[in-house]
Amino acid sequence: MKDKIQRTRLRDRAAEELLDMVISGGLRPGERLPPERELCERLGVSRTVVREALNLVEARGLISIEHGRGAVVSGGEPRAVRDTLGLLLRVQPKTLWELLEMRGILEVEVAGLAAGRAGPGDLEEMRVQVERMRGSIDAPEGYVDADVAFHALLARAARNGVLLTMLDPVVDLLRASRRVSASRPGNARRALGEHERILAAVESGDADGARDEMRSHLANTARDIEEAIREGMLETGEENT
Repeated sequence: MKDKIQRTRLRDRAAEELLDMVISGGLRPGERLPPERELCERLGVSRTVVREALNLVEARGLISIEHGRGAVVSGGEPRAVRDTLGLLLRVQPKTLWELLEMRGILEVEVAGLAAGRAGPGDLEEMRVQVERMRGSIDAPEGYVDADVAFHALLARAARNGVLLTMLDPVVDLLRASRRVSASRPGNARRALGEHERILAAVESGDADGARDEMRSHLANTARDIEEAIREGMLETGEENT
């Protein structure tokens, strides 16, 4: 019994370190974790414990264990969180506004944290997405892909695994409303300028400025969505995510 309890503790500790490796270590979807032997050495545990820990992390939807490839980072959001929010979004109209409120709370702070923690690689990847947005001003689908990618990169740059886990599913679930918003005349160009100002504040390490720019951007986004709903361009259930 004592050995079983000890192994469970080792497994849980190893799982926490693996989660940190995935969430805070900068691993991208599709990238592989180190092989089992290396994980055993890094974590100081047996192969059995490593396998049990990997299974725990897989159950949370952050990795998938593929035959011949080992453990691979998944798309970024825990499946259970995304599926639950997706169901609520389809059956409860108020959920859209609650998700927008949640973005307003979380992403403002994410922008401030990223201003103090983003590295050169993070900043370069965000610049790439801003340029993608610039090149897709008249193509809402491509614009939204770049928009979502920018916000996901910003969340990763904040280096807070809990915030990332909470925010990733929300950002992705709002794709339909973002497509409608981006298709309205002038919205995409205005939002591009907002993203440029957010990035400039993050690049300069101005945490308060980054928060202010993000707060303004999200307020404008909410107004765009409200107008789209009023004009019948968007329903409050987002099935086409």
